[in-house]
Amino acid sequence: MLRNWIMVALRTLMRHRLHAILNLSGLAVGLAACLLILLFVRNETGYDRFFKDADRIYQVTLEWRVPGRKPERGAYTQMGFGPAFKNAHPDVQDFTRFIQSRAIISTGDRQFYEWTFTVDPTFLQIFDFPLLAGDAATALTDPYSVVLTEEMARKYFGDTPALGQTLSLDHKHALKVTAVVASLPANTHLDFGILLPMGHPAGTWMIDQEKNWGNTQGQTYLRLKPGASVAPLLAGIPDWVKRTFTPIQTPSGPIDLSALAFPDLRPLTSIHTDPTAGDVTPGISRAELTTFTAVAFLVLIIACINFMNLATARATQRAREVSVRKVVGASRTQLVTQFLGESLFMAALALIVAIALVEIALPGFSSFLGKELTLDFARDSMLLPMLIGLALLVGVGGGAYPAFLLSSFNPAQTMKSASGGTSGGSGRLRAVLVVVQFAISIALMVATSVVYGQFIYAQHKNLGYDTENVVIIGHFQDEGVREKTQTFIDMLRADPNVAGVGVAGHIPGDGGENNTMITPLTGTKPENHVMRQDSVGPGFFEALGMRMIAGRAFDQTRPTDLVQRPDWMKQNQPPPESTKELLLPMGVVLNESAVKALGYESPAAALGQQVKIMDNMTTFLMGTVIGVVADFHYRSVHEPIRAVMYISDEGRHHAMAVRAKAGQMQAVVDKIDRVWAELVPDRPIERSFFDINIANQYQREQKTSQMFATFAGLAIFISCLGLYGLASFTAERRTKEIGLRKVLGASVPDIVRLLVWQFSKPVLVANLIAWPVAWFCMDRWLSDFTYRIDLNPLLFLGAGSVALAIAWVTVGLHAARVAQAKPVKALRYE
Repeated sequence: MLRNWIMVALRTLMRHRLHAILNLSGLAVGLAACLLILLFVRNETGYDRFFKDADRIYQVTLEWRVPGRKPERGAYTQMGFGPAFKNAHPDVQDFTRFIQSRAIISTGDRQFYEWTFTVDPTFLQIFDFPLLAGDAATALTDPYSVVLTEEMARKYFGDTPALGQTLSLDHKHALKVTAVVASLPANTHLDFGILLPMGHPAGTWMIDQEKNWGNTQGQTYLRLKPGASVAPLLAGIPDWVKRTFTPIQTPSGPIDLSALAFPDLRPLTSIHTDPTAGDVTPGISRAELTTFTAVAFLVLIIACINFMNLATARATQRAREVSVRKVVGASRTQLVTQFLGESLFMAALALIVAIALVEIALPGFSSFLGKELTLDFARDSMLLPMLIGLALLVGVGGGAYPAFLLSSFNPAQTMKSASGGTSGGSGRLRAVLVVVQFAISIALMVATSVVYGQFIYAQHKNLGYDTENVVIIGHFQDEGVREKTQTFIDMLRADPNVAGVGVAGHIPGDGGENNTMITPLTGTKPENHVMRQDSVGPGFFEALGMRMIAGRAFDQTRPTDLVQRPDWMKQNQPPPESTKELLLPMGVVLNESAVKALGYESPAAALGQQVKIMDNMTTFLMGTVIGVVADFHYRSVHEPIRAVMYISDEGRHHAMAVRAKAGQMQAVVDKIDRVWAELVPDRPIERSFFDINIANQYQREQKTSQMFATFAGLAIFISCLGLYGLASFTAERRTKEIGLRKVLGASVPDIVRLLVWQFSKPVLVANLIAWPVAWFCMDRWLSDFTYRIDLNPLLFLGAGSVALAIAWVTVGLHAARVAQAKPVKALRYE
């Protein structure tokens, strides 16, 4: 019986080659697209699950609820959180912390600035990465030890075994390599190359921060004991915070941290799909994953609709076969089983082709995403069942209705009917399915246009500064560089190719942030305000092309503009005993949002106003507003512009911005390298291009829009395959009618218009369905953006027009070929 069914299926495929090719192509492309997206989603949801205790590890997050600002959640916590929380909760087995920082790592003549993780000794025990050498229990117990990844070991020591070798930290401290970690898996949120032990000679300050509950420096992870529940810990956090977070004592009075900081525990396996500020690697939201999963199944639904439509369209040609089988004794169950078997056979063939397509596309797709996606049946035991499930879903979903339709034919009526016994109901169903198919395709096209439009808007929105021709140089806070900053600036300003130079604590786009308290001594809002603070040097606003809308920027020739610190403060010494409150006069520049937040009527009205800024526990800065700069985006344009105040404090400048004159970028870069080599020859330079740094913020949006465009294109392609098949079937069924029309004087264009109009109607109806659905979904998606595009009706009209044009071309080409046939052949048909 099975052999007979397979033989019948093969004969049917060979007899109707065009039908088979269209069906196979549509199903294969749909399955391949679905499989690619599901591999991507599976990879994204599989982060960090390879750790032995993944289900017992939680990361501490902190949400700050500052009055007057939206709550802000981040991964950074106080250094004392881990030790204090473990001591108070017996269900916590252990904890680990890390702090990311830049350091010069060198050996021999090789030296590089590297990102380092300063971690607790338990780090490699909680995160059990495979070790190529060394012992996880002891590798980080010595403050003069260092752990490298396989790549870092090769970078510094080549093929020489790294274990026991020595590296230099900041040209000061010799560290011994005590372990080598195997290459990190791609699906972990942790990304490090060098591990340093907490308390290493350059990081003793980190331990000192354990009693400072107002400073968030590192990230903290807790590992619970086996069988312990996280629910009681979460329930008890508010009371524990009130008992533990000691108020910050300031000259203005204590600040109750328990009313501002709200900790939470984030499961390790959810970190990548629940991203927050401060994450080591960028994550992806669950909403995005849900969207991509929906796109995968929408493409698959379109492929199934194709399959169903073409199968029901061909029912006419198999009606007599079904009748003969019924006459000779075949039951309806046997017929349904046979036709479902043929459908599953086609789905299996399509799956084989789809796997081949995925294998071909996977390297490029992985490279595009920057992921390591694989189709490895040996390593992933769930992959084969997933593929079989997809094939069954397609085979049964696409073949069930045609199977029941074919098995329902009445032998007597079929033998007498010229049409083969098909009913008008199946024709109406095909029209409905074509409408559904194109509605999905049009909605995907609209979504793609909106996503791409929002991406282009973000890329080209006025940021408030000019990113072109600007070089960013880092590490001016480092010892040995800081003292030569002004010399560096003077040498660059003397170059005729340099248009501007300035230093700052943070450069837009670097993600850094510092908040403090400011109190206006005049104006309508004399209360305390928590506000972002940054320090910039004279010339910085000009170097980045920022616009002053009132007053002026900081001026090197006016000492009262700059923060003048006493010697004991510059040397990080404690204040004299007689000093209870120190007031340091200086200038302040506000942005437009800060002017509004502090209650000044206008930028001009803010000039000359006095503000009091908390600098540390004993020091206030007494500022006079000397200027107002136009608002600009410190971070992505997806985040709202916040109030910022600027001071000019030379001790806080980490980076330098150098603007080259048009066409002189390479000359300026060469000049920068020469000056650096002359002033700090013992340190590597770290520089980047400002425009590239800013563009990198939008890489994920760019890839998202490109993925949408690709899969929307595939949806349209599959729809066109089905439309072409239906047009072929319709033209074949109406061959005699077309011949008669030509005999009666109809021209080829008349016949083409007749057939094209028949298939235009479902596409037009599809537009009416797709537009409101797409409008609703994309308006909700855009509502998450602070700065967004407006939904333009032209986008919807454009998507509908493209779909209609594609349908016209698909049907029109086939209709023209049929219409050109000689009438005599058409009249002999059947």
